[in-house]
Amino acid sequence: MDFALEELSELYPPEEIKAITLWLFEEFLRVERVDYQLNLNKGMSESELLKFNFAIKDLKKGKPIQHVLGYTWFLDLKLKVNKHTLIPRPETEELVQHIISNEQCQLGLKILDIGTGTACIPLALEKTMPQHQYYGIDFKPEIIELAQENASSQNSNIKLIQLDILNEELDGHYDIIISNPPYVLESEKKEMHSNVLDFEPSTALYVKDSSPLLFYQQIIEQAKTHLNLRGRLYFEINENFGNELSDLLKSKGFKSIQIISDFRGKHRFIESILSKK
Repeated sequence: MDFALEELSELYPPEEIKAITLWLFEEFLRVERVDYQLNLNKGMSESELLKFNFAIKDLKKGKPIQHVLGYTWFLDLKLKVNKHTLIPRPETEELVQHIISNEQCQLGLKILDIGTGTACIPLALEKTMPQHQYYGIDFKPEIIELAQENASSQNSNIKLIQLDILNEELDGHYDIIISNPPYVLESEKKEMHSNVLDFEPSTALYVKDSSPLLFYQQIIEQAKTHLNLRGRLYFEINENFGNELSDLLKSKGFKSIQIISDFRGKHRFIESILSKK
């Protein structure tokens, strides 16, 4: 632990370094985090020590721990991640939990996730609500390939489709459309950690300052055609554009619009219902 604290002190605060190190212990020593204190004197084999040192070396370069290990946890799902997709965030877990609380008593819904990435949203929803049909789209074959690997590892029945929402038309009709599209302004890059700037795909994160609602506008326009009447639209959003997005939804025939705060108290989600075509 002391070695990691010393090596990573310039990149992360002590508590985050501790969390990262416990994750490495869990991966290489098979020591559960809750059992760490009981295994303080447990030694490492030469092979384990080599893997640990290589991991610390990668972390010193700013590489996210999820990329070092090749996976992350999303709720209780272990999902593969790589350079082509955004690492799922805790805020998105909140979005999933909110959707479950709203929709778990429904039957036989068709649910589409636009910009599915790792497929974390439909996979987590399917695990709790297997009665629905799930679809995920993204614009690159490498992303769909990774999403399919995650779906296969979870024995999932979700259908994954390569489609560029900015340039292509959706197919079919859905009861729910969900999206966590790029919403970080380019001017906000300076606030991002280097491990995000250098290792996560910019296409999954950033939009130009001149068009902050670019993806939302396109999705809403297509939702008017491909969302069933009284279908629900769920978005993860930039906290600074909730009111503008609410106004846009109202102008396009959506009602019952709610802006919802995340665990940090920031406006992070918006939901609405299509009331007229």
